[in-house]
Amino acid sequence: MVTDALPGVLADWTDYDAAGFELGKILGVFPANATFGGVKRMFWVDGYPLGEMLVDLLDRMVEAGVLLRNEDLQYRWNVDNPNLPLTRNDIEDREHAS
Repeated sequence: MVTDALPGVLADWTDYDAAGFELGKILGVFPANATFGGVKRMFWVDGYPLGEMLVDLLDRMVEAGVLLRNEDLQYRWNVDNPNLPLTRNDIEDREHAS
């Protein structure tokens, strides 16, 4: 497994701010050599759109089944490899089957 991809970075439970930071690095929002200390404020203080967007994206990935989230607001890659609908037809087929 590639350790700098999201499955490797979030292999263990990771606090929401550190998970958002790692996601931002993978997306290219933060430089690869950035440190969490340099950007942590945007995750801890309300009103920083970039930090909020990255955590919202993590939550959307939870909704999609890609990530898991616990009661401590930590995220982890879902190793159960959920059967995710990839196309509109997949979604509609799943809805009709239920």
